[in-house]
Amino acid sequence: MQPNNNSLMKIGDVTNKFGISHRSLHYWESAGILQSIRAENDYRFYDEENLLKIKQIVLLRKLRLSIPSIQEIFTSKELSKIISVFTGHLDETKKETEHLNALGLILRQLLNMLKDRQDMGSVYKYLDTIPSTESEELKTALKTVLSEPVNEIAIESIPEPFVDMTGIDLSLELSDKQDISELVKVIKHCYGNTDDTEKLLFYWDFNGYNMPDCRWFYKIMQNGECIGAVNLAFVGMEAMLIRQLAYCDPDNNIYLFELLKQKHPDILCWNIYFPNESENNTEHFCFDFENKKHQFADDNGFTFYTDARWNRYIKMLKPHDEVYNSSRYRFALLDGSMDGVSFRFFGTDRLDWYDGKMTNWRVTDCDFSGAFIYDTWMGHSKFVESCVDDSNFQYVDFTRSVFKDGCFVDCRLENCNISGMTIDGINVKEALALYKTKNKET
Repeated sequence: MQPNNNSLMKIGDVTNKFGISHRSLHYWESAGILQSIRAENDYRFYDEENLLKIKQIVLLRKLRLSIPSIQEIFTSKELSKIISVFTGHLDETKKETEHLNALGLILRQLLNMLKDRQDMGSVYKYLDTIPSTESEELKTALKTVLSEPVNEIAIESIPEPFVDMTGIDLSLELSDKQDISELVKVIKHCYGNTDDTEKLLFYWDFNGYNMPDCRWFYKIMQNGECIGAVNLAFVGMEAMLIRQLAYCDPDNNIYLFELLKQKHPDILCWNIYFPNESENNTEHFCFDFENKKHQFADDNGFTFYTDARWNRYIKMLKPHDEVYNSSRYRFALLDGSMDGVSFRFFGTDRLDWYDGKMTNWRVTDCDFSGAFIYDTWMGHSKFVESCVDDSNFQYVDFTRSVFKDGCFVDCRLENCNISGMTIDGINVKEALALYKTKNKET
């Protein structure tokens, strides 16, 4: 039977009116605190009584009441029981407030000690005097923040909770160049409040479609409709960067991340970068309107890490040592920008460099054997008497770079910009064209 009462409201209109998700409504129904009316086409409608309940639930959730507590309020006919629920919640809120206030005092004292340039031994000694679990947590955090960069990233992962995707109408669909107009439309919709649409689309970098082994563009689908988009980039043999995200639903973020993991099961380390605005960074590689990616990182338990240039969120799916000691994970420079660097008598085993800049380098007598350089600009550099044998260069731009008296045994170049490149005075691009022509003739 098709509802015809004008007082009934469709589920889509309800979500827009109250600013909530379809999943929240489904969850409240399963908890028994809400009831919908089903039409013949299985669409959900809500009458005036349940619309009032939705309004009440939204208000109570803003007060941070749990669904079981709200359920008790709705089902109880005794005023004393309702008072008891609110009293219990108030006590919990007071305890949390006291906990945060105590933590704030500790942090202020630590900040003063650090500003006074006191040694870390004094700081740890102060933490030992605090009779609470906060001291151990803070001590661990300080050791992480103040250690070497590699150790800062050395985060022991917590086992990933099982995410039940049963009944979740959310999927990822790999897009191609023909989908760009559709993606642009959904991106503009997700970031409708920005006046800088041109800049936003620039940082989505749809040229990445030309690098199928490096970049992935997914449409986020629900009910057969594209509701969002995500742009991924390889930043290591087993590491992935979420470059751009046009989607944020606190009720569904964990399901989106679960889908990403399913699409890329070999990835052990996930990254999200944000520019460090305090350092006046103007190269906003990761554009982030309305804190979309911040919300995504928070919902999925990413760990915060910062340096002079980046605010970075990391999600290790295995313990750090297991990741770095795995057979395919190598030292990687992620999204790096190093200009005007000079190396002499330097060597590294199997360097990985992804999505970065190696411009204006001066390299002499160095060994970069087995390097894997991916989606990188290496322009205006000079490599003299240096070894890059058994190296793999993909989507690399060598504009105005010079390699002299080096070793290139088993070196591979794929999909690279070689315009004007010469080897012993011979134009490589012209030589390749001539070679291909000769092969066709024969």
